[in-house]
Amino acid sequence: MPKRVFSLFILIFFVVPLLAEEPGAVAVDKKVGYALLDAIAQTFHEMAMTGTGEVEKVTQAIQKFMADARKAKEQNQIDAVFFGRYRRVLAIIKLAIAPDPSGILGHMINKELSSFVYEVLGEDWKGSGPGAIGQVAKAIADEIINLHLYLDDLEAKSKLWKIYEEKYAPPERK
Repeated sequence: MPKRVFSLFILIFFVVPLLAEEPGAVAVDKKVGYALLDAIAQTFHEMAMTGTGEVEKVTQAIQKFMADARKAKEQNQIDAVFFGRYRRVLAIIKLAIAPDPSGILGHMINKELSSFVYEVLGEDWKGSGPGAIGQVAKAIADEIINLHLYLDDLEAKSKLWKIYEEKYAPPERK
């Protein structure tokens, strides 16, 4: 199990660039979202560099990330979409490293990891074979980048909604 956890950290470290945002005129909610994403990247970077990645340390980090995300959600600093996807990334990390010596959770873990890999990468998960943990790490890194892009594009999305509402609104609303 420690080798699996360490492999996950190494792969995330190499696939996920640190997502530090340049200071500037970014809305407060974006800054909070970027900080939440950076916390994951920074933590795994440190664990990969130091070789520390015990299940307990990862669990503590995930609990802190979740507490920070809940607080940001309660203060309306992140929206429900970001919160849900961020929470799912944390859950996938937890599932990927969760010890299950008796195999009770194996089917559920495999189902969730498979679903996540397919939804993020568009690939079938390799299961427990060679490259499986790397595939999960790549999907996690890709989803972190997707969340970063989601924050980057909030204004553009809002503008597009307005364009579509004006263009395709029923006649009585125009």
